[in-house]
Amino acid sequence: MTEFLEAAEAVKRIPAGATVYIQGSAGEPTDLVSAIAADPEAGRGCTFVGVAVPGMNRNDYSSLHESARAIAFFGTPDNRDSMASGKTAFIPKQYHALYRYLEQDLDIDVALVSLREGPDGTYRHGFGLDSQSAVLDKAKLVIAEINAGMPDGGSAPPVPADRIDIAVRTDHPGPTLGIGEITPDVQAVADNVAAMIADGDCIQIGIGTLPVALLRALRTKNDLGIHSGMLADGMPELIDNGNANGRRKSIDTGLHVAGVPNGSQALYDWTDGRRDIAWRPISYTHDSAVIGRIDNFISINSGLEVDLFGQLNAETVKGRQISGTGGSVDFMRGAQRSRGGKAILAMTATAARGKVSRIVAGLDPLGITTGLRTDIDHVVTEHGAAHLKNLPVHQRPEALIEIAGPDFREELRDAWHDMTKGLWPG
Repeated sequence: MTEFLEAAEAVKRIPAGATVYIQGSAGEPTDLVSAIAADPEAGRGCTFVGVAVPGMNRNDYSSLHESARAIAFFGTPDNRDSMASGKTAFIPKQYHALYRYLEQDLDIDVALVSLREGPDGTYRHGFGLDSQSAVLDKAKLVIAEINAGMPDGGSAPPVPADRIDIAVRTDHPGPTLGIGEITPDVQAVADNVAAMIADGDCIQIGIGTLPVALLRALRTKNDLGIHSGMLADGMPELIDNGNANGRRKSIDTGLHVAGVPNGSQALYDWTDGRRDIAWRPISYTHDSAVIGRIDNFISINSGLEVDLFGQLNAETVKGRQISGTGGSVDFMRGAQRSRGGKAILAMTATAARGKVSRIVAGLDPLGITTGLRTDIDHVVTEHGAAHLKNLPVHQRPEALIEIAGPDFREELRDAWHDMTKGLWPG
């Protein structure tokens, strides 16, 4: 029998020293998190774990109590100091492995989630499934915000009322994710990627400004499919205008498959009650075997830098963890299993207002190899596309240098020559 309490009373039920899962993305239970922060005893000795999205979930959970700790899968501005001090432990995980870690490897004492009340006595995942389905059946205590401000999850599977131990009625919007400035260079990258996408392809996009620019560039395409970790701003227009209808998808035909909506309040409102959106957990959206069954699957992701071997760093700058492994490699490898699939890495050629090349001779010694040279088929910048798939190692550098910023090309050629003299032709 579900017990209804106020948030301040509900968090008192969290045992000291518990391992506490907190739902992330738009479904972050912010009233419960605030109640823990306001209670001097709640959170004592606890370890908090969740999939906090950079730029969206802005809490450092290790700060909820002076004796609390946290486990994180992304580095963010909010947890940078606690990672440096050791209060937050960063664990690198590809998304499919992250789900298994929560489901199989980590004991969860308490799960804090957000749900919406359904019409049939059950509860609904209004903000998608993502990772919470990995813990709901194993947590010893489930505390749920029953949020009237959450959209109707539509096709998401219901949660039986008897699975919720304590419920807190709330009514507030979910955290949103802003869209940065779409500069001419960003739009040029998006346009170059769009030229590689054909009618009937099934797309996946990552997080950030570039994916939104790409979605705008796809308005001339037809019969697109969507299978992605997230729904983003720009997708509603493609779906409502008929550019994306899933008609040619080889599985989940006619459905737009995603884990969570990450974006604006307008996006969340648009998802309300839609039955053509199939919310699926990470164990499905990021399963490369599932993705491999989708013909013409196109993964489009970004990163911080790529070297002349085709290796990707999407996580660190000068050794500092500013993001996480995420799901990009899951999708890249799924795209390579797909008949007609493509794994595309898209980014502007330079950063820091043109002062830093994103195409580098070799990754920094403190840099992290997020994606292997075997994971990426195509690299796209505003200067064109380097088609690396099936390209020999000694031909990759020139293909990548040709799409680097013009001011860095000779420097990259000289560096490659110095690095590999006598090892490779050229």
